[in-house]
Amino acid sequence: MRIFLIVVGILSVFLAILGILLPGLPATPFLLLASYAFARSSERLHYWLINHRVFGPILSDFIDKRGIRFNIKIFSLLLMWGMMMISIFYFIDSETVKYIAAGGAVIGTISVLSFKTIRD
Repeated sequence: MRIFLIVVGILSVFLAILGILLPGLPATPFLLLASYAFARSSERLHYWLINHRVFGPILSDFIDKRGIRFNIKIFSLLLMWGMMMISIFYFIDSETVKYIAAGGAVIGTISVLSFKTIRD
């Protein structure tokens, strides 16, 4: 079971990184899953994740304050919509796939905005 949880944690971190770059794929739920998996399987990996300079503050804000910092929300929305626009205009030929990408960005935006905003 320990190996399984470590694999789940590593895959979740990978998906969180993709979630930062891809529209419609949220990063925070995957970070929470990674934290859960590492907490139950590897003290070293859990410590690494919680103290990571990028992921650590996002996790602690979400776990402790049940929200996302304002600057993180703005950054994630700008990055998500920027990547979606670049994809639509330069990489995606199919009109159907363009609508799916835009729909994913809308769902991602609703998801990000639905969490409480933490102001510094």
